[in-house]
Amino acid sequence: MSLGVHLTGQILNQKVHLDTLCFSWGIMAFLLLSTFLMTRSLKIEGGGTKQTLLETVWGLIDGLTSAQIPAAKSKSYIPLIGGMFLFILFAYWMGLMPWKAGEALSFWPMLDDGHAWEGSSPAADINVTAGMSVIAVLTYIAAGIKAGGMHYISMYFKPLGFVEWLDLFVRPLTLSLRLFANTLAGEILVASILGLVAIFIPALALAFELFIGVIQALVFSLLTTVYIGTAYAHGEHEAH
Repeated sequence: MSLGVHLTGQILNQKVHLDTLCFSWGIMAFLLLSTFLMTRSLKIEGGGTKQTLLETVWGLIDGLTSAQIPAAKSKSYIPLIGGMFLFILFAYWMGLMPWKAGEALSFWPMLDDGHAWEGSSPAADINVTAGMSVIAVLTYIAAGIKAGGMHYISMYFKPLGFVEWLDLFVRPLTLSLRLFANTLAGEILVASILGLVAIFIPALALAFELFIGVIQALVFSLLTTVYIGTAYAHGEHEAH
């Protein structure tokens, strides 16, 4: 089993994970194109199935942001939180596709160790989850500065400021490792069950992991909004 192992290549003399790169850009292109097409004919009433789906996702993200971030500022974070949620959701599901079936094809890509590539989610690449976590923390810092200005920055240089510096390290670390580990564990679970039993139980495991993908996307997005809301609270407190 070679789950979690990525196809590698050279871009600008740098070693990159080609499958992660292609899947990530593919997911982003899909999200941009699909949302563009689905928002061309919105209606106040009777919008149909597509509009109902969009409104459901919008309502979910709006509920997340408005519950944690001050109401006057929460709307501006919906694109970021919504983008994170949808990207993680589709990235998680990408790793659950039956990629192993492709081994029967003569042109199927091979890994550096000689084994056939078994497919892997972009969220099972620590580089992706770490990058998203850094974005979350930079947004968290920017929100604090927006709320408290230099008063917020001074918080990091007080006698107990080391706690805030530690927080800046721990938060992206836990965000990235949680999503990475859970995604990889889900792929291994489904692949292992597929190798042990017949069709019915693997189908149940796959359905369960599809649901877990929603939970993982929701947890990452929720924690990001909590961090941003906390930064606003700290910034306003320091300003006063």
